[in-house]
Amino acid sequence: MCALYAGVDLTGLADGLLLPVPLMAALVLARALEIAPGRHGRAIALVLGVGALAGAWLAWRLRVGTGDYSPDSLAIALAMVGAVTLALIPQRARVLVLRPLGLDPDSPVHAVAAVGVIVTVAAAMVLFRELQREAPTAPIPSYVSDEVAALLSDAGLAFAGVGFLITRGLRASLARLDVRPIRARVVLLALAAAVAFHLVVGLMEHAESVWLPDISKLEDRFRYEFVGLPPWLGAVLVSVAAGLGEELVFRGALQPRLGIVPTALVFATFHVQYQLPGMAMIFVVGLALGVLKQRTSTTFTACVHVFYDIGAFVFSD
Repeated sequence: MCALYAGVDLTGLADGLLLPVPLMAALVLARALEIAPGRHGRAIALVLGVGALAGAWLAWRLRVGTGDYSPDSLAIALAMVGAVTLALIPQRARVLVLRPLGLDPDSPVHAVAAVGVIVTVAAAMVLFRELQREAPTAPIPSYVSDEVAALLSDAGLAFAGVGFLITRGLRASLARLDVRPIRARVVLLALAAAVAFHLVVGLMEHAESVWLPDISKLEDRFRYEFVGLPPWLGAVLVSVAAGLGEELVFRGALQPRLGIVPTALVFATFHVQYQLPGMAMIFVVGLALGVLKQRTSTTFTACVHVFYDIGAFVFSD
């Protein structure tokens, strides 16, 4: 899957699929180390981790002439973190970092996941600062391939994290991610929950417009222009890709390990296109989705997320 993702990205069929590859590879190696721990396993992990780093560096060199450095730079950082985490970080350091998060210091998978979250959150913070200085003056083009790549990236990370085809088959992986069959009752309840979310967020947005009018005007700086699609179909496609992919990663893979509050914090951090009050609203939405996931399933929260995002397009200017 890593080779397929990298090949599709580097051949130009879809942009963005290279980004999750180093972290996916690190998670696979970590899972293999849990199956066969020991000196030889760590040596193999170091060699393969350095190989992932070299591959990411080569991919960056192939992109030098395009000026598109951010995704590949982050991919290099994740590859480096994966190699270091798997092979070099001593067990005592893992205890200091992982135990406060409620994770297992002896689990290479938990170590990679924790450090990967830290690195990607740090990258999101850097991107947030850059976006405060300069916002796009023209609509951002959105292609079908962009949304497909986003969904495949999120799904690849989620399935790699739970050991798909390594320690779990498809049925066990879906059970670990808490993906269940969609029923009509689930869809109707999810639609009602999404409407309730919009009412609460609408009240918060109104309060922001009254108390922080200057910041409120900046929340909708980013406008999307769907290329080759009617706007309504583009809105549905973006909503499905974001709702399903993000719920697999956050509520499906991360929340059972990190808990509701830390997962909601990471979820809010990833929405750097908003101002701080907007990210606070996303945090509240993340908390609500986390509670719903605990009481229902990832399938239910994905439906709520999709309906909520569609509503955001409908109610926006």
